[in-house]
Amino acid sequence: MSMHRESMATPIILGVILNLILLLPKSLAHIYSDNDLLEFSLNLEYVGAEFFLHGSLGYGLDRVAPQLTKGGPPPIGATKVNFDILITDFTMQMGLQGVEHIKAIKNFVEGFQRPLLDLSSSVFAGFINSALGRELRPAFDPYNNTLNFLIASYAIAHIGPTAYVGYNQNLTGIISKRVYH
Repeated sequence: MSMHRESMATPIILGVILNLILLLPKSLAHIYSDNDLLEFSLNLEYVGAEFFLHGSLGYGLDRVAPQLTKGGPPPIGATKVNFDILITDFTMQMGLQGVEHIKAIKNFVEGFQRPLLDLSSSVFAGFINSALGRELRPAFDPYNNTLNFLIASYAIAHIGPTAYVGYNQNLTGIISKRVYH
Protein backbone atom coordinates (compact mmCIF):
# COMPACT_ATOMS: atom_id res chain seq x y z
CA MET A 1 0.00 0.00 0.00
CA SER A 2 2.76 2.50 0.86
CA MET A 3 4.45 1.75 -2.48
CA HIS A 4 1.23 2.69 -4.27
CA ARG A 5 0.98 5.96 -2.32
CA GLU A 6 4.60 6.84 -3.19
CA SER A 7 4.01 6.17 -6.88
CA MET A 8 0.92 8.40 -6.80
CA ALA A 9 2.76 11.16 -4.93
CA THR A 10 5.47 11.51 -7.56
CA PRO A 11 3.14 12.62 -10.40
CA ILE A 12 1.31 14.98 -8.05
CA ILE A 13 4.57 16.60 -6.93
CA LEU A 14 5.78 16.83 -10.52
CA GLY A 15 2.46 18.37 -11.52
CA VAL A 16 2.73 21.02 -8.81
CA ILE A 17 6.30 21.83 -9.87
CA LEU A 18 5.34 22.07 -13.56
CA ASN A 19 2.42 24.35 -12.72
CA LEU A 20 4.71 26.61 -10.71
CA ILE A 21 7.18 26.78 -13.59
CA LEU A 22 4.45 27.55 -16.10
CA LEU A 23 2.69 30.12 -13.93
CA LEU A 24 5.73 31.84 -12.44
CA PRO A 25 6.83 33.69 -15.60
CA LYS A 26 3.31 35.12 -16.03
CA SER A 27 3.29 36.30 -12.44
CA LEU A 28 6.63 38.10 -12.84
CA ALA A 29 4.97 40.78 -14.94
CA HIS A 30 3.04 41.87 -11.86
CA ILE A 31 6.10 41.93 -9.59
CA TYR A 32 8.93 43.31 -11.72
CA SER A 33 9.05 46.25 -14.09
CA ASP A 34 10.78 46.25 -17.47
CA ASN A 35 13.56 48.21 -15.82
CA ASP A 36 14.01 45.49 -13.18
CA LEU A 37 14.12 42.74 -15.79
CA LEU A 38 16.57 44.63 -18.00
CA GLU A 39 18.82 45.40 -15.06
CA PHE A 40 18.77 41.74 -14.06
CA SER A 41 20.14 40.90 -17.48
CA LEU A 42 23.14 43.15 -16.81
CA ASN A 43 24.38 40.58 -14.30
CA LEU A 44 24.35 37.91 -16.98
CA GLU A 45 26.10 40.16 -19.47
CA TYR A 46 28.77 41.17 -16.96
CA VAL A 47 29.54 37.48 -16.31
CA GLY A 48 29.80 36.64 -20.00
CA ALA A 49 31.84 39.67 -20.99
CA GLU A 50 34.31 39.24 -18.12
CA PHE A 51 34.69 35.49 -18.62
CA PHE A 52 35.38 35.73 -22.35
CA LEU A 53 37.58 38.83 -22.17
CA HIS A 54 39.73 37.43 -19.38
CA GLY A 55 40.00 34.04 -21.09
CA SER A 56 41.18 35.57 -24.35
CA LEU A 57 43.01 38.74 -23.32
CA GLY A 58 43.90 38.22 -19.67
CA TYR A 59 41.92 41.32 -18.65
CA GLY A 60 38.33 42.48 -18.79
CA LEU A 61 36.06 45.48 -18.68
CA ASP A 62 38.43 47.50 -16.49
CA ARG A 63 40.67 47.91 -19.54
CA VAL A 64 38.28 47.34 -22.45
CA ALA A 65 35.37 49.55 -21.33
CA PRO A 66 35.95 50.87 -17.80
CA GLN A 67 32.99 53.24 -17.98
CA LEU A 68 30.66 50.23 -18.04
CA THR A 69 31.83 49.00 -14.63
CA LYS A 70 30.79 52.22 -12.86
CA GLY A 71 33.65 51.57 -10.43
CA GLY A 72 32.53 48.08 -9.47
CA PRO A 73 35.12 45.59 -8.21
CA PRO A 74 37.11 43.49 -10.68
CA PRO A 75 36.15 39.83 -10.98
CA ILE A 76 37.87 37.19 -8.86
CA GLY A 77 39.74 34.28 -10.37
CA ALA A 78 39.36 34.80 -14.11
CA THR A 79 42.58 34.13 -16.02
CA LYS A 80 43.90 34.00 -19.55
CA VAL A 81 43.89 30.65 -21.29
CA ASN A 82 46.66 29.53 -23.64
CA PHE A 83 44.48 29.24 -26.75
CA ASP A 84 45.50 28.90 -30.36
CA ILE A 85 44.95 32.01 -32.49
CA LEU A 86 41.54 30.93 -33.79
CA ILE A 87 40.03 30.24 -30.36
CA THR A 88 41.63 33.39 -28.93
CA ASP A 89 39.92 35.46 -31.62
CA PHE A 90 36.58 33.68 -31.21
CA THR A 91 36.67 34.10 -27.43
CA MET A 92 37.67 37.76 -27.69
CA GLN A 93 34.76 38.36 -30.11
CA MET A 94 32.37 36.77 -27.61
CA GLY A 95 33.72 39.12 -24.91
CA LEU A 96 33.36 42.16 -27.15
CA GLN A 97 29.83 41.09 -28.01
CA GLY A 98 29.09 41.03 -24.26
CA VAL A 99 30.47 44.58 -24.01
CA GLU A 100 28.04 45.70 -26.72
CA HIS A 101 25.15 43.95 -24.96
CA ILE A 102 25.97 45.86 -21.76
CA LYS A 103 26.07 49.12 -23.72
CA ALA A 104 22.73 48.37 -25.39
CA ILE A 105 21.02 47.62 -22.09
CA LYS A 106 22.52 50.72 -20.48
CA ASN A 107 21.03 52.80 -23.28
CA PHE A 108 17.62 51.97 -21.80
CA VAL A 109 18.26 51.66 -18.06
CA GLU A 110 20.60 53.43 -15.67
CA GLY A 111 22.23 50.21 -14.57
CA PHE A 112 24.48 49.73 -11.59
CA GLN A 113 28.09 49.05 -10.66
CA ARG A 114 29.48 45.79 -11.94
CA PRO A 115 28.92 43.39 -9.04
CA LEU A 116 31.73 41.34 -7.56
CA LEU A 117 31.91 38.26 -9.80
CA ASP A 118 33.60 35.07 -8.69
CA LEU A 119 34.83 33.48 -11.92
CA SER A 120 37.37 31.26 -10.17
CA SER A 121 37.95 27.70 -11.24
CA SER A 122 36.49 26.44 -7.94
CA VAL A 123 33.10 27.94 -8.84
CA PHE A 124 33.11 26.18 -12.20
CA ALA A 125 34.31 22.96 -10.57
CA GLY A 126 31.31 23.08 -8.23
CA PHE A 127 28.97 23.71 -11.15
CA ILE A 128 30.37 20.78 -13.14
CA ASN A 129 30.35 18.51 -10.09
CA SER A 130 26.68 19.34 -9.53
CA ALA A 131 25.87 18.72 -13.17
CA LEU A 132 27.61 15.34 -13.12
CA GLY A 133 26.44 14.37 -9.66
CA ARG A 134 29.95 13.53 -8.52
CA GLU A 135 33.24 15.21 -7.73
CA LEU A 136 35.78 15.22 -10.54
CA ARG A 137 39.42 14.56 -9.71
CA PRO A 138 41.35 16.48 -10.70
CA ALA A 139 38.86 19.30 -10.28
CA PHE A 140 37.42 20.89 -13.40
CA ASP A 141 39.32 24.06 -14.30
CA PRO A 142 37.96 26.13 -17.23
CA TYR A 143 41.24 28.00 -17.52
CA ASN A 144 43.37 24.86 -17.80
CA ASN A 145 42.85 24.18 -21.51
CA THR A 146 40.75 25.03 -24.54
CA LEU A 147 38.31 22.14 -24.15
CA ASN A 148 37.53 22.98 -20.53
CA PHE A 149 37.07 26.66 -21.39
CA LEU A 150 34.70 25.78 -24.22
CA ILE A 151 32.67 23.54 -21.89
CA ALA A 152 32.38 26.38 -19.36
CA SER A 153 31.62 28.89 -22.10
CA TYR A 154 28.78 26.69 -23.32
CA ALA A 155 27.19 26.96 -19.89
CA ILE A 156 27.69 30.73 -19.73
CA ALA A 157 26.50 31.32 -23.28
CA HIS A 158 23.30 29.36 -22.65
CA ILE A 159 22.35 30.49 -19.16
CA GLY A 160 21.72 34.07 -20.31
CA PRO A 161 19.54 33.29 -23.32
CA THR A 162 17.55 30.77 -21.27
CA ALA A 163 16.82 33.45 -18.68
CA TYR A 164 15.92 35.93 -21.42
CA VAL A 165 13.44 33.53 -22.98
CA GLY A 166 11.86 33.04 -19.56
CA TYR A 167 11.24 36.69 -18.84
CA ASN A 168 11.21 38.33 -22.28
CA GLN A 169 7.50 37.55 -22.51
CA ASN A 170 7.02 39.69 -19.39
CA LEU A 171 8.55 42.81 -20.92
CA THR A 172 5.73 45.21 -21.67
CA GLY A 173 7.41 48.12 -23.41
CA ILE A 174 8.23 47.98 -27.12
CA ILE A 175 11.62 49.62 -26.47
CA SER A 176 12.45 47.02 -23.81
CA LYS A 177 11.61 44.18 -26.17
CA ARG A 178 13.87 45.67 -28.87
CA VAL A 179 16.88 45.34 -26.57
CA TYR A 180 16.68 41.58 -27.07
CA HIS A 181 16.26 41.53 -30.84
